[in-house]
Amino acid sequence: MVKIYLSPSNQSANRYCVGNTTEKVQMERLAAALKAALEQRYSCQVTIATLSLGIGQSGRPKEAKDLGCDVYLALHSNAGGGGAASGAVAFYHPDSKTGKALATSIVKELGAICPVKSNRSAPVANGMLAFDGAGYGEVRTPTQYGLVSVLAETDFHDNPATAQWIIGHTEEIAAAYARALAQVLNIPQKAAGKKTLYKVQVGAYASKANADAMLNRLKALGISGYIKCEEASN
Repeated sequence: MVKIYLSPSNQSANRYCVGNTTEKVQMERLAAALKAALEQRYSCQVTIATLSLGIGQSGRPKEAKDLGCDVYLALHSNAGGGGAASGAVAFYHPDSKTGKALATSIVKELGAICPVKSNRSAPVANGMLAFDGAGYGEVRTPTQYGLVSVLAETDFHDNPATAQWIIGHTEEIAAAYARALAQVLNIPQKAAGKKTLYKVQVGAYASKANADAMLNRLKALGISGYIKCEEASN
Protein backbone atom coordinates (compact mmCIF):
# COMPACT_ATOMS: atom_id res chain seq x y z
CA MET A 1 0.00 0.00 0.00
CA VAL A 2 1.34 3.42 -0.98
CA LYS A 3 2.27 5.65 1.94
CA ILE A 4 1.99 9.38 1.33
CA TYR A 5 3.48 12.11 3.50
CA LEU A 6 1.96 15.59 3.31
CA SER A 7 4.05 18.58 4.36
CA PRO A 8 1.94 21.76 4.44
CA SER A 9 3.78 25.07 4.35
CA ASN A 10 4.84 26.46 7.74
CA GLN A 11 5.25 30.00 6.34
CA SER A 12 3.00 31.99 8.65
CA ALA A 13 4.49 35.31 7.48
CA ASN A 14 3.19 34.81 3.94
CA ARG A 15 -0.13 36.63 4.11
CA TYR A 16 -2.88 36.25 1.52
CA CYS A 17 -3.91 39.46 -0.17
CA VAL A 18 -7.54 38.69 0.71
CA GLY A 19 -9.27 36.84 3.52
CA ASN A 20 -7.03 37.81 6.45
CA THR A 21 -5.22 34.49 6.33
CA THR A 22 -1.79 33.01 5.63
CA GLU A 23 -0.10 30.36 3.55
CA LYS A 24 0.44 28.25 6.67
CA VAL A 25 -3.24 28.31 7.62
CA GLN A 26 -4.52 27.54 4.14
CA MET A 27 -2.03 24.77 3.37
CA GLU A 28 -2.74 23.06 6.69
CA ARG A 29 -6.44 23.16 5.79
CA LEU A 30 -5.61 21.72 2.39
CA ALA A 31 -3.48 18.94 3.89
CA ALA A 32 -6.33 17.88 6.18
CA ALA A 33 -8.80 17.88 3.29
CA LEU A 34 -6.41 15.96 1.04
CA LYS A 35 -5.80 13.32 3.69
CA ALA A 36 -9.56 12.87 4.08
CA ALA A 37 -10.12 12.70 0.31
CA LEU A 38 -7.39 10.13 -0.22
CA GLU A 39 -8.36 7.90 2.67
CA GLN A 40 -12.04 8.02 1.79
CA ARG A 41 -11.64 7.14 -1.89
CA TYR A 42 -8.36 5.29 -2.29
CA SER A 43 -6.45 2.42 -0.70
CA CYS A 44 -3.43 4.26 0.71
CA GLN A 45 -1.99 5.52 3.97
CA VAL A 46 -1.59 9.25 4.52
CA THR A 47 0.38 11.10 7.17
CA ILE A 48 0.41 14.83 7.74
CA ALA A 49 3.76 16.11 8.96
CA THR A 50 4.23 16.90 12.61
CA LEU A 51 3.67 20.62 12.24
CA SER A 52 6.25 21.63 14.81
CA LEU A 53 9.02 20.02 12.76
CA GLY A 54 11.09 22.03 10.32
CA ILE A 55 11.89 20.99 6.76
CA GLY A 56 15.61 20.39 7.29
CA GLN A 57 17.31 17.03 7.05
CA SER A 58 16.42 16.01 10.60
CA GLY A 59 12.87 17.35 10.39
CA ARG A 60 9.94 16.39 8.20
CA PRO A 61 11.93 14.49 5.54
CA LYS A 62 13.42 12.23 8.22
CA GLU A 63 9.99 11.72 9.80
CA ALA A 64 8.67 10.65 6.40
CA LYS A 65 11.55 8.21 5.96
CA ASP A 66 11.17 6.80 9.47
CA LEU A 67 7.46 6.21 8.82
CA GLY A 68 8.28 4.23 5.71
CA CYS A 69 6.57 6.66 3.36
CA ASP A 70 6.95 6.39 -0.40
CA VAL A 71 5.98 9.91 -1.44
CA TYR A 72 6.69 13.33 0.06
CA LEU A 73 4.34 16.07 -1.13
CA ALA A 74 5.04 19.62 0.03
CA LEU A 75 1.93 21.82 -0.21
CA HIS A 76 2.47 25.53 -0.78
CA SER A 77 0.91 28.60 -2.36
CA ASN A 78 2.89 31.06 -4.45
CA ALA A 79 3.65 34.78 -4.68
CA GLY A 80 5.26 37.12 -7.18
CA GLY A 81 4.32 38.86 -10.38
CA GLY A 82 2.81 41.95 -8.81
CA GLY A 83 -0.52 40.31 -8.08
CA ALA A 84 -1.14 39.33 -11.69
CA ALA A 85 0.54 35.91 -11.80
CA SER A 86 -1.65 32.82 -11.84
CA GLY A 87 -1.43 29.07 -12.19
CA ALA A 88 -0.13 26.06 -10.33
CA VAL A 89 3.59 25.27 -10.38
CA ALA A 90 5.18 22.00 -9.28
CA PHE A 91 8.83 21.11 -8.74
CA TYR A 92 10.33 17.61 -9.03
CA HIS A 93 13.74 15.99 -8.65
CA PRO A 94 15.44 15.24 -11.99
CA ASP A 95 16.41 11.75 -10.82
CA SER A 96 12.78 10.71 -10.42
CA LYS A 97 10.57 10.00 -13.43
CA THR A 98 7.70 9.36 -11.04
CA GLY A 99 8.26 12.72 -9.38
CA LYS A 100 8.16 14.51 -12.72
CA ALA A 101 5.01 12.63 -13.72
CA LEU A 102 3.37 13.52 -10.41
CA ALA A 103 4.32 17.19 -10.73
CA THR A 104 2.89 17.23 -14.26
CA SER A 105 -0.35 15.56 -13.17
CA ILE A 106 -0.83 17.95 -10.23
CA VAL A 107 -0.47 21.00 -12.48
CA LYS A 108 -2.88 19.49 -15.02
CA GLU A 109 -5.54 18.62 -12.43
CA LEU A 110 -5.36 22.00 -10.70
CA GLY A 111 -5.43 23.84 -14.02
CA ALA A 112 -8.57 21.96 -15.01
CA ILE A 113 -10.57 23.24 -12.03
CA CYS A 114 -9.22 26.76 -11.48
CA PRO A 115 -11.42 29.44 -13.14
CA VAL A 116 -8.37 31.70 -13.57
CA LYS A 117 -6.24 30.66 -16.53
CA SER A 118 -2.59 29.97 -15.81
CA ASN A 119 -0.02 32.36 -17.23
CA ARG A 120 2.99 30.27 -16.18
CA SER A 121 5.50 29.59 -18.96
CA ALA A 122 7.10 26.67 -17.10
CA PRO A 123 4.56 25.23 -14.66
CA VAL A 124 6.48 21.98 -14.20
CA ALA A 125 10.10 22.53 -13.28
CA ASN A 126 13.29 20.86 -12.07
CA GLY A 127 13.40 21.73 -8.37
CA MET A 128 17.15 21.26 -8.20
CA LEU A 129 17.88 24.32 -10.33
CA ALA A 130 16.84 26.70 -7.55
CA PHE A 131 19.31 28.44 -5.24
CA ASP A 132 22.27 28.08 -7.63
CA GLY A 133 21.88 24.32 -7.88
CA ALA A 134 21.26 23.61 -4.19
CA GLY A 135 17.62 22.98 -4.98
CA TYR A 136 14.53 23.25 -2.83
CA GLY A 137 15.05 21.44 0.45
CA GLU A 138 11.73 19.64 0.25
CA VAL A 139 12.70 18.30 -3.17
CA ARG A 140 16.33 17.53 -2.39
CA THR A 141 16.24 15.97 1.08
CA PRO A 142 13.29 13.55 0.71
CA THR A 143 14.92 12.28 -2.49
CA GLN A 144 18.14 11.67 -0.59
CA TYR A 145 16.08 9.54 1.81
CA GLY A 146 14.70 7.50 -1.09
CA LEU A 147 11.25 9.11 -1.38
CA VAL A 148 9.52 10.50 -4.45
CA SER A 149 9.35 14.21 -3.72
CA VAL A 150 7.30 17.03 -5.22
CA LEU A 151 6.87 20.61 -4.04
CA ALA A 152 3.59 22.00 -5.34
CA GLU A 153 2.62 25.68 -5.44
CA THR A 154 -1.19 25.44 -5.56
CA ASP A 155 -1.64 28.93 -7.05
CA PHE A 156 -0.77 32.54 -6.21
CA HIS A 157 -1.85 34.02 -2.90
CA ASP A 158 -0.94 37.59 -3.89
CA ASN A 159 -3.41 37.55 -6.79
CA PRO A 160 -6.87 38.40 -5.39
CA ALA A 161 -8.72 36.07 -7.76
CA THR A 162 -6.55 33.00 -7.18
CA ALA A 163 -6.13 33.70 -3.47
CA GLN A 164 -9.91 33.76 -3.06
CA TRP A 165 -10.18 30.57 -5.10
CA ILE A 166 -7.72 28.75 -2.84
CA ILE A 167 -9.58 29.90 0.27
CA GLY A 168 -13.02 29.01 -1.00
CA HIS A 169 -12.39 25.71 -2.74
CA THR A 170 -10.33 23.62 -0.33
CA GLU A 171 -12.22 20.34 -0.88
CA GLU A 172 -12.25 20.73 -4.66
CA ILE A 173 -8.52 21.43 -4.71
CA ALA A 174 -7.87 18.48 -2.42
CA ALA A 175 -9.82 16.22 -4.76
CA ALA A 176 -7.67 17.40 -7.68
CA TYR A 177 -4.48 16.59 -5.77
CA ALA A 178 -5.94 13.20 -4.85
CA ARG A 179 -6.71 12.39 -8.49
CA ALA A 180 -3.17 13.28 -9.51
CA LEU A 181 -1.64 11.10 -6.82
CA ALA A 182 -3.93 8.17 -7.60
CA GLN A 183 -3.31 8.34 -11.35
CA VAL A 184 0.47 8.52 -11.19
CA LEU A 185 1.00 6.13 -8.27
CA ASN A 186 -1.64 3.63 -9.47
CA ILE A 187 -3.50 3.80 -6.18
CA PRO A 188 -6.62 1.63 -6.38
CA GLN A 189 -9.99 3.03 -5.50
CA LYS A 190 -11.74 1.54 -2.52
CA ALA A 191 -14.53 -0.83 -3.40
CA ALA A 192 -17.95 0.71 -2.98
CA GLY A 193 -19.62 -0.66 0.10
CA LYS A 194 -22.58 -2.92 -0.50
CA LYS A 195 -25.77 -1.89 1.25
CA THR A 196 -28.01 -4.49 2.84
CA LEU A 197 -31.67 -3.60 3.10
CA TYR A 198 -33.98 -5.12 5.69
CA LYS A 199 -37.77 -5.19 5.63
CA VAL A 200 -39.78 -5.31 8.83
CA GLN A 201 -43.43 -6.24 9.17
CA VAL A 202 -45.05 -3.84 11.59
CA GLY A 203 -48.52 -5.31 11.76
CA ALA A 204 -51.17 -7.67 10.43
CA TYR A 205 -54.74 -6.43 10.20
CA ALA A 206 -58.07 -7.92 9.23
CA SER A 207 -59.30 -4.43 8.37
CA LYS A 208 -57.73 -2.44 5.50
CA ALA A 209 -58.72 0.75 7.29
CA ASN A 210 -56.50 -0.21 10.23
CA ALA A 211 -53.65 -1.10 7.85
CA ASP A 212 -54.03 2.27 6.11
CA ALA A 213 -53.95 4.03 9.48
CA MET A 214 -50.64 2.32 10.40
CA LEU A 215 -49.12 3.17 7.01
CA ASN A 216 -50.07 6.82 7.49
CA ARG A 217 -48.44 6.82 10.94
CA LEU A 218 -45.22 5.45 9.43
CA LYS A 219 -45.22 8.07 6.68
CA ALA A 220 -45.69 10.81 9.30
CA LEU A 221 -42.48 9.55 10.92
CA GLY A 222 -40.63 9.65 7.60
CA ILE A 223 -40.65 5.86 7.20
CA SER A 224 -41.57 4.38 3.85
CA GLY A 225 -43.89 1.41 3.77
CA TYR A 226 -46.47 -0.52 1.82
CA ILE A 227 -49.45 -2.79 2.34
CA LYS A 228 -49.36 -6.36 1.14
CA CYS A 229 -52.66 -8.23 0.95
CA GLU A 230 -52.75 -11.95 1.64
CA GLU A 231 -55.56 -14.47 1.88
CA ALA A 232 -56.05 -15.65 5.45
CA SER A 233 -55.64 -19.42 5.91
CA ASN A 234 -58.13 -21.45 7.93
